[in-house]
Amino acid sequence: MTDQRNTESARGAQLVGAPGRPADDKPAPQCTHWIGSERRHCKEVDGVRRFLPGFCCPLHTPSALQGKPEPQPGPGWPAYREEAK
Repeated sequence: MTDQRNTESARGAQLVGAPGRPADDKPAPQCTHWIGSERRHCKEVDGVRRFLPGFCCPLHTPSALQGKPEPQPGPGWPAYREEAK
């Protein structure tokens, strides 16, 4: 048992009884936009989504910062195909 535990921990496998933060104890993502005039990060948590620059609230998405409307979702599943059964 000890040998198996040592080899699993050496490969990076997390054991069931291993100490650490539980998966459901993660903090909510915050907007990481830097507000230069106030010298702080936004830190909004409502409506935050992941973008390439990081997490952004609706006021600080790349489109919003450029003054453009948010892109609408595409057509999705083509109409000529049947739904998956």
